Amino acid sequence: MDKTDTLAAERSIHAVHELIQTIFAGEPGMARAAMGQLMPVFAEGFSMVTTAGAVVQLPQVAAMFQQAAGGRPGLRIEISEVATVWQAASSVALRYKETHHLNGSATARWATAIVDCADGDVRWHYLHETALSR
Repeated sequence: MDKTDTLAAERSIHAVHELIQTIFAGEPGMARAAMGQLMPVFAEGFSMVTTAGAVVQLPQVAAMFQQAAGGRPGLRIEISEVATVWQAASSVALRYKETHHLNGSATARWATAIVDCADGDVRWHYLHETALSR
């Protein structure tokens, strides 16, 4: 197991969610800048399964972020329990718990991301989210 790839993938989990938090909670200029940094992290064929069970592709993800920009002032996203569940060559699958804190309440989900860490760049290829009941 290549520790360098694993560490890069783990750092990416945190960095991506800091950008997402800025998109959702930031002022319009900050949200646009964060979108500009976030979208290149996703590979061209990126797809994800949402907590509602919908399968969405990269264009739909981009549209969702654009629509939600600035819509959740005060949102704080907490990432915990990050664990590598699989690795082959420069690809890594990570599971982590993602908790959204807003207006005194919290919602959480488990997420599994498959990322590639080739050539020092981390590219997200797939994300699967499962909502946790309260």
